[in-house]
Amino acid sequence: MDYKSLPIEQRGAVLVVSLLMLLVMTLIGVTAMQSNIMEEKMAGNFRDVNLAFQSAETALRDAESDLTSRVTGLTNFSADCINGLCDATGGLLEVWKDDPNDDSDDTRAANGVDLSTYTDTPLLPLVAQQPQYWIEGYKVRPPGSASWKYQYRITAIGYGGNTNTQVILQTVYAP
Repeated sequence: MDYKSLPIEQRGAVLVVSLLMLLVMTLIGVTAMQSNIMEEKMAGNFRDVNLAFQSAETALRDAESDLTSRVTGLTNFSADCINGLCDATGGLLEVWKDDPNDDSDDTRAANGVDLSTYTDTPLLPLVAQQPQYWIEGYKVRPPGSASWKYQYRITAIGYGGNTNTQVILQTVYAP
């Protein structure tokens, strides 16, 4: 037997190098998966907030439609007021106030008007809860004018895919 033809004694360097390379590739894979999971969560949250925003916007437009159909025949705003509470919309308003910047007399009901209560707006299928809105009316006198005008502040709340995602929008409507 010729001892020169036998392999030289191995020390295991290839095994150590390959294990280190496997460890580095595993860390890169785990980091990529965590980044991908975070991006999925962010995209889902963005979709949910956008859905809530669109829901609140739909409620604002529904409230404006309600107001448009109900205040057209009003000619004298002050004649429709009793003890400072004015309702020119046939019971649609939650609360009236003279000063829109003073919330001390804000007695808004806990539950607003549900979407499609007074119109034929279709209900929203993807939201966790249908949007609601509140309409507040107040009188204003434009600078240099002797007559009062009326405006309506509409506040709408919309929900996303779950009830924890909420968007509140507000607008002033002046017919």
